[in-house]
Amino acid sequence: MLFTGQNFMSRLLLSVLVLAAQAVASAAGTPAPGAVTLAGDRLVECVAGDLPVVITVPHGGRLTPEGFARRQKGVTDMDVNTQELARAFATELTRRTGGHAALVISLLHRSRLDPNRELAEAAGGHAPAEAVWRAFHGAVESALAAAVKRHGFAFLIDLHGHAHPIARLELGYGLGGPQLNVDDPALDGSGVIGISTLRDLHAARGGSAAALLRGLRSLGALFAERGLRSVPSPADPGPAANPFFSGGYIVRRHAAEPATTKVDGLQIECPRPGVRDTAENRDRFARAAADALLVFLREQYGWRPDRRP
Repeated sequence: MLFTGQNFMSRLLLSVLVLAAQAVASAAGTPAPGAVTLAGDRLVECVAGDLPVVITVPHGGRLTPEGFARRQKGVTDMDVNTQELARAFATELTRRTGGHAALVISLLHRSRLDPNRELAEAAGGHAPAEAVWRAFHGAVESALAAAVKRHGFAFLIDLHGHAHPIARLELGYGLGGPQLNVDDPALDGSGVIGISTLRDLHAARGGSAAALLRGLRSLGALFAERGLRSVPSPADPGPAANPFFSGGYIVRRHAAEPATTKVDGLQIECPRPGVRDTAENRDRFARAAADALLVFLREQYGWRPDRRP
């Protein structure tokens, strides 16, 4: 490739600007976007972001260090390859936008800690695990607060894996089957959007709750258009009698509680076949999910990558 003097100077200027931004962030005591830090006895991985997106991975850890007792209650199996899926997703968002999603990943195996539960069940009463739980949720809160400060809103995606019979994405907005298995007028009239993880977005925009959750421009519809079957969506408005994860502690605490303003999000439960099982499928998911999410952020929040502060 032939590099002209102008091309060289442009690349040099870009490098200088990047280094300058990193230096300013370092001087301010905050990691530069994309920088990795470790918290909670080095068992919580945090990637600093400058996009309005925060991705959490509570069940993808593999470490079982000494001093961390096995949990005696609750589910202890890990969500295979969700850590890798989140990294592929974040990498694709960077490729498309030039920015970085914030990542918060528990590196502890779920048999030692489940950050998607309240403290007592999550750590089983063991002090070392309790400290990591606090570090995990502290990192989530910090990442969301930084996104709100920068963009005026934050969008939380809590990434999981499921083994249910139907291989589709399960989009957990904090609403279960009985709340979703109704027609659109009933859903709109129920008021349940006010306890969902899209509470703030709906309050700001108004309109039909059913359209936001499963309409033609919903996130589920955008996923499905790109080959990722999803529930709720126009084709799968509710789970019917099938098993369904509605969204757990992380999204309910950080996106649905009244104290969490200007934060929306969801829990995404991903099947293993066709999504988590191979690097090729993880990359395919990342491309489709990044494309769908960026369309959703543009249409629902008016946010575009070229308008980043």
